[in-house]
Amino acid sequence: MAAASGPNMAKVKTRPGPATHIRNGEYSAATRALALGSYFISGCMAINASQFLGAPLYLINENWYNSWIAFTKQSWGLLTTSMTQCWAPTVVRVSGHKSIRGELLRTIDGNLLSNFPERMILIANHQIYTDWLYLWWIGYTNGMHGRIYVVLKESLRRIPVIGWGMQFSQFIFLKRNWEADKDQLAAHLQKLNDAVAPMWLMLFPEGTNLHPDTRKGSKKWADKNKIPDMQHQLLPRSKGLQFCIQQLRRTVPYVYDCTIAYEGVPTGEYASEIFTINAAYFGGKPPKSVNMYWRRFDIWSIPVDNARDFDNWLRARWLEKDQLLDNYQKTGRFPADTGVDELPNGRKRRGAGYIETEIKPNKWYEYLQIFAPVGMLAFVLYMFYGGLPKQFMKDVGQRAVEQSQLEGPENLEQLINSAPRIVEVDSTNASTVGAPSRIKITNQTPAAAKKAIKKLGPRQSGVRNPKSKAKSIAGQAVKTSGKPRKLNAKSAVDAKPPKLDAKPEIEAVSKPPAISQKATNRSAGEAPKNLETKHETNASHVKVAAPTKLNSVSIPKKLSTRKVGSKASGPPVAPNLSLKSPPKLAGNSTKGKGAPVNEKENIPPKKLEIKSKPNDHHTMKQGMPSK
Repeated sequence: MAAASGPNMAKVKTRPGPATHIRNGEYSAATRALALGSYFISGCMAINASQFLGAPLYLINENWYNSWIAFTKQSWGLLTTSMTQCWAPTVVRVSGHKSIRGELLRTIDGNLLSNFPERMILIANHQIYTDWLYLWWIGYTNGMHGRIYVVLKESLRRIPVIGWGMQFSQFIFLKRNWEADKDQLAAHLQKLNDAVAPMWLMLFPEGTNLHPDTRKGSKKWADKNKIPDMQHQLLPRSKGLQFCIQQLRRTVPYVYDCTIAYEGVPTGEYASEIFTINAAYFGGKPPKSVNMYWRRFDIWSIPVDNARDFDNWLRARWLEKDQLLDNYQKTGRFPADTGVDELPNGRKRRGAGYIETEIKPNKWYEYLQIFAPVGMLAFVLYMFYGGLPKQFMKDVGQRAVEQSQLEGPENLEQLINSAPRIVEVDSTNASTVGAPSRIKITNQTPAAAKKAIKKLGPRQSGVRNPKSKAKSIAGQAVKTSGKPRKLNAKSAVDAKPPKLDAKPEIEAVSKPPAISQKATNRSAGEAPKNLETKHETNASHVKVAAPTKLNSVSIPKKLSTRKVGSKASGPPVAPNLSLKSPPKLAGNSTKGKGAPVNEKENIPPKKLEIKSKPNDHHTMKQGMPSK
């Protein structure tokens, strides 16, 4: 090392390998922290949401509620197990005393299978903050990771998200004041004192993990009471454990003890300072191995009725554990049972020896259970209400468009949807000059009208450009045999409806029976008159085919118009318009029945033909003849 620090070696720049840089570099630490934090927080929030969803079950059936909470605690066990597998992978080496012979098994693929009872009290020494995570994984190998109850410090209750989940999980929080904790602990244990319900009660009799500060407090207590101190542990506190055994001894047969040690801790140092949560999960430096040694004690062999005797019994067990830890420091292994017992039925029960395996779920997809309840809720809400926001925004947009736009050719398709009558242009008679075209007013359905509009082509019926649509529709409406007129899109949209002259001329295409003016006035109040529309220059005359009586038919407010000649505009033509109320016709009539053709541009006049369906009750009445 001295040569490496000399002046010659200082000029040599060593470059760390890529694996080391990626694993322990600042970039890697930030990436690991982001990924781990996202997964952990989302998992905790999903578990909390699942617990909130199941809270009403407590009012219906308490057993259902407990089963649901057990499901969420299984999710918590899977969350911590998958986190350890991905961000802090380590090997667990498990061995046991002959008292648990046949309860530690190795599967065919080398994984650990625990066969512990469904109800027990679990005690362990407390080395680091993540001891309980590894013990929870033992419950996972036994299928009991949803039935674990932990006794914790009161301060952990106030941790956001995690503390809420612990409260839902029915963990027991103590203030380390026996007078204040006794009643609360008794109430919790009373709920757990059911011989049928599975339950693992996990306690750390030391009260906190091993640390230089806590180590000094333990030695001070030993000197005060003149008892031997521990070397690798803290002195246990017996009062809380004694009370738990007294309350549960009628329904719990055994007390299981686990001694935990971590590989890579030098003599005289503390695992809590080396394998912190930051170093293990965010820094990628977990323990090389987690070593566990298991023992079992019959609960009826424990002197729980005498406080001093129980204190001596518990301290004797801790001295044995301290000796096990001292041997581990020397050899790196705990003892392992390899004996064989012969059962009365002829079978043999063997000790498991050492079982080494990784902390991981049995199936890779098990972690999906964490998000399953929230995912199912989201799916149900989407199935029933997923289209509502989209439909709501669509309706709001449609109403805004209706209020902002004027009624004209650009919203022709919308008029078809909202009105039962469609105005169509029949140009079959326009082949010869002077032959009038016919404007048919029919009761076609919107679907049929849309089909007719599609025949105009995509440019005429498209909605991408309203101006181009207005031009195309107006062009189709006023198409003549002569030269096409110039069209202003704005004038086509914004033109006012024509004023009908007091002398119109009307010709009914359907040829209804002749009705005199007086008879019509007596029957309908006011009969439609022959109309003649005039313009300033080159005015054209339009023959309108109309029935004797029009009801509930209206001309739209705005009609498309075209300019005729230099400055004057020709007769307005509506290719497809919705008519809601009858036009108000003047009382006088024109002389003659002929409709002159525009001499300048040879534009034939047009006729209106009215069609109706017999079942239209909204727009036609009995006075309207059906074609």
